Amino acid sequence: MESARMRIQRKESIMTRKEKERQIRKEAKATITLFIICFVWHVGFAYGLSGTGLQIGGLPLWWLLSTPGVFIVAIIGLAILLKKVFINFSLDDETEEHPAFPEKGGRDEQ
Repeated sequence: MESARMRIQRKESIMTRKEKERQIRKEAKATITLFIICFVWHVGFAYGLSGTGLQIGGLPLWWLLSTPGVFIVAIIGLAILLKKVFINFSLDDETEEHPAFPEKGGRDEQ
């Protein structure tokens, strides 16, 4: 039975340029979405609970939920993105030769 890691490694080795660009856009959209979720969480709890006067351990509830809370949300969101969205692949095109580093005909071969 093939493991998930082997499937991902096989997939990254056969990704076309178009698939790589699609994956880059997918990762960027997911990262922006996580940022928006964290921003709304932070601002929502900071302003939404600031007038309640509720406290836990001498600290205002709005601060506990907005500041350390957004850190926890970000870490959980990042773990989800790493597991479900991000794929490790090379951005280099294997078929194209880089003009600054020719494979043959360089000074070292003369």
